[in-house]
Amino acid sequence: MPPKQETLDATKHLEEAFAIFYAESQKLEAQQAALQDKINQLSSELQKSNQRLAILLNAIPAGVILLENEVVLLHNPAVLIFLPELKPGVTFEIPADWLPSITPGEYVIAENGAHQRLQKTVQVIRINEGSRSFIQIQDITTNISRHEETQRENRLAAMGRMAAGIAHQFRTPLATALLYASHLCDGEINTDTAKEFADRLRKQLLDLEKLSQDMLRFISNKPNKAVLVNATQIIEDAQASIQFLFKAKQVSLSVTTSNINHGSLLVEPKAISNAIVAILENALAVSKANETVSLMASSDQQMLTITISDQGPGISKEILNSLFEPFATTSANGTGLGLSIAKNTIETHRGSISAESSKQGAVFKISLPYDHSSLIH
Repeated sequence: MPPKQETLDATKHLEEAFAIFYAESQKLEAQQAALQDKINQLSSELQKSNQRLAILLNAIPAGVILLENEVVLLHNPAVLIFLPELKPGVTFEIPADWLPSITPGEYVIAENGAHQRLQKTVQVIRINEGSRSFIQIQDITTNISRHEETQRENRLAAMGRMAAGIAHQFRTPLATALLYASHLCDGEINTDTAKEFADRLRKQLLDLEKLSQDMLRFISNKPNKAVLVNATQIIEDAQASIQFLFKAKQVSLSVTTSNINHGSLLVEPKAISNAIVAILENALAVSKANETVSLMASSDQQMLTITISDQGPGISKEILNSLFEPFATTSANGTGLGLSIAKNTIETHRGSISAESSKQGAVFKISLPYDHSSLIH
C-alpha cells in the first residue's frame, strides 16, 4: 500500500476514535451532570429534613439528648430546663441530687419555691443503639398528680359503694356493745357478771376499732416513704409478725427465699410486709391443724415473685371473682378489707397480685419490680 494511502487510513481511524471518544465524553458529562443534580437534590432534601427535625426537636416540650459513648453530641433547648449546665462535649450523668422514685427511670427533683420547697418528678427514657444513646427527659409531675387524684377518687367512690356494707359491719358489734353497756348500768348485777360483761364489751369495742383502722388504711392507702430494702428482709419481717399465730393453730409455715437474687426493692417496707401478712392470715384462716402454708420467693432480673399457697378447701368461683373487693369475705370474724388493702398496697408500688384456686387449695402471687440500680449481676 502506498504511503499516502496508509496516512489517509490512519487519519481516518484517528478521526473515528476521536468521534467515539467525544461521544462517550458527552455521555459521561451528561451522566455526571445528572448525578450532580441528584446529589444536589438529595442534599437539599437532607437539609430540609434536618431543618424540619431541628424544628421538631425544638418544639418538643421534653428534653432530648444524643450521646456518643456517653458524651453529649447534641441536645434540644428544652433539656436545659432540667440540666441548665449541659453542653455538647461533656459526659452525661444523672445529677446526684435527682433522687430515684419508687418507679425505675423516674426521679424526684427538689426546688426552692418562693414560699416553700417544691418537688417535681421527671421521667428519663434511654434507648441504646451501639455506641449511641438517645435520652428523653420529661416532667411528669402533673401526670402523677392526676393519677394519684384519680386513684383517690376511685377509693372514695368505692367507699361510697361500701356504705351499706359498712353499716352492716358496724351494726352488730355496736348493738352488742350497747347491750352489754346497758347491763353494766344495772345496779343489781354481781361483780363476776359485771366483769364478764365488761370483758365482752371491751372485745366488741376492739372489733370496732380494728374495723375503723382497716377502713382508714383502705381509704388513705399510700406509701409513706420508699426506701431501698432487701426482699428477704421484708419476707422475714412478715414471717416474724405472724409466726406465733401459726404456732397457736398448729399450722406449719414453710418459707423459701433461696431462689431470689440480691437486688433491692424501692418500697415502703412496713406496707409491703403488712400486705404479705394479710395474705398469710387469709391462708391461715382456712387451714387446719397439721396442714402447711407455703411461701416461696423467686426472681429474675426485673421482678420479685412471692407465691403463697395453702392446703385449704379453695375459693369458690363467685368469691374468686370479687376476692379483692372491699368486704368480700367468707369469714365470720373478718372485715373483708385485708386483701383489698393488700391489693392497693401492691399496685401502689407498681406491682401486681392475683389468686388462683383448685381442690388442693388457693395460690396467691405477688409481683414487685426491682430497683434497677441495686441489682448485682
